[in-house]
Amino acid sequence: MKRILLANDDGADSPGLQAAYEALAPLGQVTLVAPNSQESGASHAITLETPLRAAKLSDERGYRVWGHPADCVKLALDQFFPDGPPDLVVSGINQGSNGGVLVHYSGTVAAAKEATLQGYAAMAISLCQWKDPEYAASAKVLRLVAERLLANPLPRGVLLNVNVPKGPYEDLKGLRWTRQSLAPLSDLYERREDPRGRAYYWLSGTGPFRGDAERDDLIAVEKGYVALTPLRVDWTDESSYGGGGGGLLGDGALPK
Repeated sequence: MKRILLANDDGADSPGLQAAYEALAPLGQVTLVAPNSQESGASHAITLETPLRAAKLSDERGYRVWGHPADCVKLALDQFFPDGPPDLVVSGINQGSNGGVLVHYSGTVAAAKEATLQGYAAMAISLCQWKDPEYAASAKVLRLVAERLLANPLPRGVLLNVNVPKGPYEDLKGLRWTRQSLAPLSDLYERREDPRGRAYYWLSGTGPFRGDAERDDLIAVEKGYVALTPLRVDWTDESSYGGGGGGLLGDGALPK
């Protein structure tokens, strides 16, 4: 039987996580290990200065962890798979898009990235719907893609980032392999004052948030396609590195 680790960043009680569990259960033994509370935007943070605590979920399907998404994956791989490592690590289903540059902030993507860093097949999946999300279509997509990844994993060091458009399954136009959009966010910090007249700032906008190239993930979702974006965990830029013999500075002794 296949073993699957399921994590997320929306918390152990989120409906997207429950939808993911039900979608994956027919594929094998699913162990759910997720943060106790909302961890969106946590990126790849890990807990260092305080004890990491975990408790079994009341339904015995896994654990809730008082930590970040990457903590959940690291702890699960070390402690919660006594019968052998997982065949696949899934993070999601996230409420809201994790396309484009949002992958750098996303706890959902970070959980999958942590598994990839440790040599496991992994995917992150997000429903591109913030308000009143309906997870039925994304759950069907998850089961389909997970089944294919179990049969044909991506190369080592590559995770799959999946973004599903909102709407019913029947309206999806299909799967499309994409690149990560590099369109920048337009951050808006709204200045407010507390009851004592002290200023504080609230991040209240990231739009406009649209694709910047024909084959990118944001445009694919906008056109109704499920965006499948392979992401590498090796961030080395070979053109600058120069293979160790050239590049920006080149190898050699420091000047006197």
